[in-house]
Amino acid sequence: MKPSAHQRAERGLAELTSLPTATGHEDRVVAWVERWAKRRRSVTIKRDRYGNLMLKRVGVSSRRPIVFTAHLDHPAFVVTACDGDRVTAEFRGGVRDKYFVGTAVRLHRDGIDRPGPRGVVETLRPAEGRSFKTVGVRFVSAVDAQPGDILTWDLGAAKIKGDRLHAPACDDLAAAAAMFAAFGELLKLRRTSKRDVPDVRLLCTRAEEVGFIGAIGACKSGLIPKGARLIALENSKSFAESPIGGGPIVRVGDRTSTFDPALTYQVGQVAQALAGRDADFRWQRKLMTGGTCEASAFQALGYTATCVCLPLGNYHNMNEDHGRIEPEVIALSDYHGLVRLLVEVGKSLDDPATTVPFKAVLDRLFDDRRSLLAPKK
Repeated sequence: MKPSAHQRAERGLAELTSLPTATGHEDRVVAWVERWAKRRRSVTIKRDRYGNLMLKRVGVSSRRPIVFTAHLDHPAFVVTACDGDRVTAEFRGGVRDKYFVGTAVRLHRDGIDRPGPRGVVETLRPAEGRSFKTVGVRFVSAVDAQPGDILTWDLGAAKIKGDRLHAPACDDLAAAAAMFAAFGELLKLRRTSKRDVPDVRLLCTRAEEVGFIGAIGACKSGLIPKGARLIALENSKSFAESPIGGGPIVRVGDRTSTFDPALTYQVGQVAQALAGRDADFRWQRKLMTGGTCEASAFQALGYTATCVCLPLGNYHNMNEDHGRIEPEVIALSDYHGLVRLLVEVGKSLDDPATTVPFKAVLDRLFDDRRSLLAPKK
């Protein structure tokens, strides 16, 4: 029996969030993306000189495309040297020092799909003016590690437990899985006499975890059209007021900036309209200050951008309650809600029946009630 869209979305989620990836070494995820596109003749991929990828539907183009974007890296280690059973590596990403020493890691050799041997972090040298922290890892026997191989926390593959996904790398691969699932559904739309197929594109960026380097490069390389409306997709640290299971979050801003108000408002209108048609659809609108996302970078570099995110547990694998490294956690219901929201954004962001500019709402309100301001006789 052919799998349903729901099943395909979950399969892609489990696959992507299990893949080893690190800043500057996103090769396994890039290979997944390329396989996905190759199976669909209606999709093209363009790669810029920095290795960012833009996926586009053949024969569909506009001056103001909707671009869903997610980054392909996750905090992890990159090997710099190997001496028998000891490996030196730099850690690329934001994890506090107390989580390193004594924690198990897994080696992933370049070009080899299966996980390699297990080691334990023995030493940590803080960055202290250097770009990255440096760790010493010991294995039970000599390993054939090469510079450029990666180490990840030893957390196994993604697992589904009830409505929760526990995975080594939800940030940002769960969001990437959602945009591919949504794009797959949007590819099924056919031209009609009433409307054209929307120009929705996917941007896959690299090296986000060390300062949005891929996103900056994509802006500078010309990969992103100047008129694009960028919707950054993220996994953002959950708080009591932004709970896991409360639905995908239309993110009005992050720790650094607030996002384009008009685009954020439009995405919120799409979510509200979807909730009005389906009582089971849940969504949130929040300022998420747990980190800074690529939408801030895109805006600072002159693009129109906002963000939609999944509330995330164990942000960057840090279980703050127990003080140890654990899988990241999202709700499957939030993930499927994000897929649904992205499909609706693609279909109706430019539909005047769904999204009305806030200025137009104010003008209409004024025209209807301006008589209340008439001077008394």
